[in-house]
Order: sequence, then C-alpha cells, then structure tokens
Amino acid sequence: MIFCPVLCPAMSTEPRLPQDVERTIFELAAYKDPGTALRIILVAHRCRCWIEPVLYRSVVVRQASWTFNLFLQAIESRPAHFARWIKEIRIDPYIMPNDPAVNRILAICTGVVHLVDLSYGKTPFAILSQLRLKTMCISLDIVDDLGDDSYFQHPAFAQLTHLHVLDAPHRWSRIPFSDLPALTHLALQNYKTQIRPAYIPVLNKILADCPKLEVLVVLVPFFRQDDKNLHTTMLRIDDRRLSILPWTWNHVQDDWMFPQESNKSDDSNVSQELCNFSTAKNPRTRRRKRQAVCPTPKN
Repeated sequence: MIFCPVLCPAMSTEPRLPQDVERTIFELAAYKDPGTALRIILVAHRCRCWIEPVLYRSVVVRQASWTFNLFLQAIESRPAHFARWIKEIRIDPYIMPNDPAVNRILAICTGVVHLVDLSYGKTPFAILSQLRLKTMCISLDIVDDLGDDSYFQHPAFAQLTHLHVLDAPHRWSRIPFSDLPALTHLALQNYKTQIRPAYIPVLNKILADCPKLEVLVVLVPFFRQDDKNLHTTMLRIDDRRLSILPWTWNHVQDDWMFPQESNKSDDSNVSQELCNFSTAKNPRTRRRKRQAVCPTPKN
C-alpha cells in the first residue's frame, strides 16, 4: 500500500497544545460552568478523566431533590476514588433530622475538606473526626459526643482554617478556639439585636488567644445598615481584626451557597458576606468591599 501524504496528512503535523496546558484550560472551563463540564467530558477519554472529579467536587445534600437517591446509589456502587473526588458538602436545612443517609454520605466521602451543615439532625463525632476539614460551618449542638472541654483538640481539626459557628453566644462563649492551631478566620452568630456586654471579654480573649487569627466576624441582626450597635461594639474592642456584620432574618440559611456560587449572588445577600470575607487591613473597609470568611477552596 502506497502512503500518500497529500491524501493522508500526518496528524503529528497539526498544532497541539501541551497536555498539561490543555488540561488546565478544560478544568478552568469546567469550574466556571457545570454545563460546559458535561460537554467537555464527551470530547475524549482523557477529558473525562480530568473533568469528572470537577463535576463531583461540590455536593448539596437536598432530600427534596429527585437526585438524592441517585447520588446515594452512585457513591455505594462506584469505586472508592469516586467518593474521594468530593471535596465540598453542603447539607440542606430541610433535610430530614437524623436521616441515616446523611451520616452514610459523610462516612463514605472521607476526602471532604469543606463542610456546611445546616441541618437539624445529629452528626456523630466519630464520623466527623474522620474528615480533615479546612473550612466548616456547623452548629456544635448537632454533633454527638463532642465534649465541652475538648471541642477541637482532635487531630481532625488541626488543619481547620475557616470556621463559622451557628450556635448562640452562650454556647460559643465557652469554646476554647485556641485549640485550633491553624484557625485564621472565625465567624460567630449573635441572635439578638445587641451584643451583651458580658460577651465583649470573650471576644477579646478569642483575639488574644488565637495567634494566627486574621479575621473575627460577629453576625448581628440589624434592621438598618447604620445601626448604632455596630459602632458601639467596635469602639469597645480596639482590634482591626474584628468586624460586626449585619444579617437579616430572610437570609439566615436558605441562601448559603458555596463560594463559587455566591459570587453570582447580589452583594446585599448575607451569604456573600459569609463566603467573601477577607483579610483586608481595615475592618470598616472589609464591610464595604465584601471580601472573604470562606474563600473559594483550593486543594
């Protein structure tokens, strides 16, 4: 058989991107838009290998969704590495309390490093301690077998840098946050329109005892952005790391989104404040810029 280069041009002469560059381009496109990710997977087998972990990176456990049972079946039947692809889990506030499926998901997905638990069910500490979390949003009241004197001494929390505690002040005021060696960003809830004077020393102690802490946020319900309680508390604590941020009753839990999703939301949304609160030097500037408590996670 005679080879004719005119009729059969060599494929090697066509310009090709280096594979690492090609992979980076496809991954960036997949992170930006899940719909694009689904199309990229169909391009070639290598693209499927690159992009499939991106598709399953963030999971929202929402019981009302028809995909809930399908997801359970998937993690039960797929190879072990499938569960390790999952890095972020958000548990919906409307999940059935104490649904064993939720604990099963957490037990299987041991690669999770970013956890948001807005449910009212009980999560066994034995399951939570298997994870190596970097960011966590949770109410400690839902964690079973978490001793009052040893909240965060377990090695599972050694890498935790960003923490949002949903408990009321009477609970978080007793937590030794200094047990978290890597903690840099901490958000606390205050469910009344004023921060009680008794909690001012607690906030001072947190700032003093956490050497790596860069940002401390207290979320207080305000009906107006210029509420004088904001300025009063700031004057009592002379520390640039502290910010008192307003939140409204209609944006407590329902609009909490993962960081990449929250970037699409309105700046007035309190979930934007929680996800985009950063280490700007001036806390008053941080309130205007709406920069990071939970930045977009990176492995």
